[in-house]
Amino acid sequence: MKPNWQYLFLAFAMAVFCWYLTAGREKVDTWMPMRVEMTGAPEGLYIKNGLVGTVDVLVRGPKGVGRKIEERQLVYTLDLGKIVPGENRIQFDPKNIPLPKVYEVVEIRPSRLDLDVVERAVKTVPVKVVTRAATKEGFSISGVRAVPETVRVSGPAAKLAKLAEIRTQPVNVPSPPPAHLDEQVSLDLPEEVDASPATVRVSMILAAKESEVTLRAPLTLKTPKNRSVEVSPDVVTLRIKGPAAILSDKDFPGLVEAALELKPDIEPGKYVASYRVKMPQGCELIEAKPDKVGLTVK
Repeated sequence: MKPNWQYLFLAFAMAVFCWYLTAGREKVDTWMPMRVEMTGAPEGLYIKNGLVGTVDVLVRGPKGVGRKIEERQLVYTLDLGKIVPGENRIQFDPKNIPLPKVYEVVEIRPSRLDLDVVERAVKTVPVKVVTRAATKEGFSISGVRAVPETVRVSGPAAKLAKLAEIRTQPVNVPSPPPAHLDEQVSLDLPEEVDASPATVRVSMILAAKESEVTLRAPLTLKTPKNRSVEVSPDVVTLRIKGPAAILSDKDFPGLVEAALELKPDIEPGKYVASYRVKMPQGCELIEAKPDKVGLTVK
């Protein structure tokens, strides 16, 4: 007896339909990330705290097709058009999640955002150049200039109201410093404040600071052969001008020498002689007391 193919087809169709009723309609829950995009924020307002980039969504849907939704990138468009200065509580609405109707949004974590909104202002302030170490190295600074001399800053209105100037990051002056310094420097911006531009070009002229020092130096003498020499006085007082960095060095007195040179064939007797002062380059002898000394050659 031959099987009736119509009955076989009907049995297969009923089996598929029963599988769909049992397995196809079975639903599962899946957690997945959802990106949050902010739109429509009013001009002049600044969100200080509360922003998030993603939230987690619990989605319920038919078993076996949950993977398809995982392959999709969920995006929630958050309209900020109604925010005002102060605390703003914004609830996530499952209806705004772009999902096919066969899926159900069970839960969103967090379910809302608490945004701290402040007024944002814009103003123009001067730039103040901050330097480091130059004066300690005995050099003076002049012709300090920032280009541009003013910058446009933006940030919370309450903070900008107290802002009278923007300082640069400290400009480190090398040692020894060049005669002219010119470099690009970042601005030292307070938290939540932006500037345009964010860097300025700083230029300045550096010159050695001068000072004076008075010291007593022993008179050195090279005595000719077969002669003895007495010097009066044997210590002289010198007033010297020069770079402050050199004169303030603790080793500077040892670099100054008052020397008297005699002819090898000098005859015995009494003399009045001038002496020579040696000192570091860049220094100048302002006064010597006495300028001459007495000699007794025997």
